[in-house]
Amino acid sequence: MVQNSLFIAKRLALGKFKTFASLIIKLAWFGVGLSVAVMIISIAVVVGYKKEITEKVLGFGGHIEIHSTGSKGNFDYQQFNNSIQLKKDLLNIKGVVSINSIISRPGILKAENDIEGIVFKGVSEKYNFSFLNKNKIRGRIVSTKSPLEKREIIVSNILAKKLKIDTGDMVKIYFINQPMRVIPCKIASIYETGLEESDKLFIIGNLSEMQRIFAKKEQQITHYEVQTNNYKNIESINQIINESLPIDLRAESLVKMNPQIFDWLGYLDQNIVIILTLMIIVACINMTTALLILIIERTNMIGILKAMGMKDSSIKNIFLNHALYILMIGLLIGNAIGFSLCFIQSKFKILTLSQETYYLSYVPIDLSLTNILFINIGTIAICMIALLIPVRMITKISPVEAIKFN
Repeated sequence: MVQNSLFIAKRLALGKFKTFASLIIKLAWFGVGLSVAVMIISIAVVVGYKKEITEKVLGFGGHIEIHSTGSKGNFDYQQFNNSIQLKKDLLNIKGVVSINSIISRPGILKAENDIEGIVFKGVSEKYNFSFLNKNKIRGRIVSTKSPLEKREIIVSNILAKKLKIDTGDMVKIYFINQPMRVIPCKIASIYETGLEESDKLFIIGNLSEMQRIFAKKEQQITHYEVQTNNYKNIESINQIINESLPIDLRAESLVKMNPQIFDWLGYLDQNIVIILTLMIIVACINMTTALLILIIERTNMIGILKAMGMKDSSIKNIFLNHALYILMIGLLIGNAIGFSLCFIQSKFKILTLSQETYYLSYVPIDLSLTNILFINIGTIAICMIALLIPVRMITKISPVEAIKFN
């Protein structure tokens, strides 16, 4: 009987319908296809956007920051001794990839006629410059091969435009301490991450030069930056690190230190839930309408099959299998549209954004096989469950009246 249901469903699917039924089926194809395409594009954009922003925030400052318990941020760090043994112990923690020693101090950057408040971030030669290389506009990454190169710095494009400076130019940095120190620096490269609050504040320079000024050449730092192998495990790794630290140090994740950005990214998940829900409803309505039209058009056939002894459950399977065929064509259309548009945007970046508002200059795309499977399987499951309601109409059709139906 199952084979009979499948055979009849296949014949119906490949057969010709009256004009109205044919139109409804085509509308169902494109209705489901449009819904699936919107879901694919929406998830790809949101996942891509969250990934890009997260990489920018964590790439600039590391995943976890370890500083003195008396520190209050970039403008009020308390220095402590740079412990080689502590770094070795922390690197043994599962998930910790690297630990960078940093000195970060506020200062004033002076060009010929303009000044700007900045935070000087001193890093060592072992610092991971991959993030800065990725966001470099021009120039080269600073080096520590000679005493002169120790005074090379990296500045943001925002600061470069404000102060009208470029690579190769000489500037002065004033540190307001006792006594005031002034050091001449050469601009080695210009970067731009799109995170305006960070870009207009931080310049990158040499750690040993900062230690010469603020630590009297001693091995002191203001904090460690810890990189992990997966930012999703930051909080659990952060807790383990805190349990391993001496009482005068504490670890804080960049997620907790930038709550406004990560809370905002969290709200995007709510938008995705709303979009997915609406699109699934649209797909279900399209499929339900199409199935009802098919049942009405084939009322005579249903009466004949009942008169021949076919059970209601078998007749229901015929129309459910037919509906599944329509649904699968809709999914193929939707996936084709979704993948094509995502590929075009990923390749050519046609859709742009205001970087000042969204931290990115283009709409990012991140297609995940897991998400695509979730959309397709979820759409099939929910639509087929929803179609169990209209097929109940078949049980109410009388064979005698159905055969007379025209």
